[in-house]
Amino acid sequence: MEKAEGVLQRRLINSNKIIVHMGFLYFKGPREDMGDLLDDEHVCSFCGQISEMCFSVEYAITDVFGEGEKDDKVGCVDCLRKGSFEFWHDTEYGMLDENGLTKIYSHNMDNPPPIAEETLRELRRTPQILTWQKELWLTHCNDFMVYKGTWEPKDFYKNSVTGNGRDLFLAMTDAESNHLWDESLAEGKDELDEWYATYYAFECRHCGKLRGNWDCD
Repeated sequence: MEKAEGVLQRRLINSNKIIVHMGFLYFKGPREDMGDLLDDEHVCSFCGQISEMCFSVEYAITDVFGEGEKDDKVGCVDCLRKGSFEFWHDTEYGMLDENGLTKIYSHNMDNPPPIAEETLRELRRTPQILTWQKELWLTHCNDFMVYKGTWEPKDFYKNSVTGNGRDLFLAMTDAESNHLWDESLAEGKDELDEWYATYYAFECRHCGKLRGNWDCD
């Protein structure tokens, strides 16, 4: 319950979202969408410096602290970028950890394209996305896509070149998940104002293709 309430609190902070790049190649969304990000300033357990942007490393990848030592440790964004600790990610190419990509779930590809080690390292040194269920990092052009943030129906209208939000939603969303738009549309209405889900938008950094997925509590 506490975790769900924390997610909800972060989702409700929409009017003053601060976009934080911090050198992340694959994360261009707001900081409140970063998983395991702590509030307030903390002393980094790795470098000893005070930072206003620290993460819990309880479930992070690191060889500095053992499994039984990580529970109360935190790491600053600079130490994340340096690789003092890293994060695992569930991606369409496979589950990414310190050993590379492994097929764990049905949505992981059987034969993903070869991905350079520096690309895998870059994503591991990127925060996880805060989601209701679990993260799924989308891919395109033989690369991981760039996370842009959460979108509401109005964002599809705004980003559609024709102004047709539904068409953009259908183009971005896999067939098994694209029922969300029509089932959220109120009877007798042509335009969608809101829905119950949280939609995670991604953009290909090579061709600009937009994709997304969604979940709910």
